Amino acid sequence: MTSFLTKFHSRRDKLRSLLCIGIDPELEKLPQVCLDSKSPLVYFTETIVRYTHPYAVSWKPNIAFFERLGTEGYFALEHMVHLMKEISPEVPILMDAKRGDLANTSKEYAKYFFQTLKVDALTVNPYMGRDSLLPYLDLGGTIFVLGLTSNSSSADFQKLKTNANGLYLYEEVSDQMVRLGESYPGQVGLVVGGTHPSEIQSLRNRHPNLCFLIPGYGAQGGDLDAIMKASGKEALINSSRGITMSSLAENFGEVAKKKAEEVHLQMNQLFS
Repeated sequence: MTSFLTKFHSRRDKLRSLLCIGIDPELEKLPQVCLDSKSPLVYFTETIVRYTHPYAVSWKPNIAFFERLGTEGYFALEHMVHLMKEISPEVPILMDAKRGDLANTSKEYAKYFFQTLKVDALTVNPYMGRDSLLPYLDLGGTIFVLGLTSNSSSADFQKLKTNANGLYLYEEVSDQMVRLGESYPGQVGLVVGGTHPSEIQSLRNRHPNLCFLIPGYGAQGGDLDAIMKASGKEALINSSRGITMSSLAENFGEVAKKKAEEVHLQMNQLFS
């Protein structure tokens, strides 16, 4: 299996872009043409994937928007992943599920995402420690561990100082993930919110080679120029609603493609 980083680097260098396209299909906010179809999530995701794949350096579906619909949602999720592999096999799939549980439970999650779905990477929560992360790595998958997230309450825990060395908790997480990555080369990345450009720069200085997943650009207000200057090339910058929900008209796929192209061209100009 080609690793996530290998696919990412190849796609990044080909497109001269860091654009990760997030797919968060909130049912109530989908275009009416989707809601009128037999399977709204299938219609929406299929359209988005077909129209925007030329500009995707990575895909990032958020599983919550599928799980809420039960069987129908899981069908749509698995159909979408199959379609992504068929249409754009060179684009790595990063499933946003933020899993974090005991090792025996993590092993089952890992089997679903990396053996059944065969996605390339997964977001995970490190709160339960190293042994909760190893099952994903032992199956050969790549994980992006929550470090400093983009939401407004992220500081509640992530910016607490640790007693041992006075680091913020998110800095300690980043250090431990780099050490974990020494045992699993190319399989460990860090989630850092795009609403924290100065912290992105600090973490990049601290860890020059650690791959970042950066949500929070676009609808959440992150500034692309500041993010790219801080992150460097070893980063995926995610845009979800800003691309996929940019229109409710029947031609929403064409509008999403145009928006993805606009972001792609912006990244091209900042890529160095």
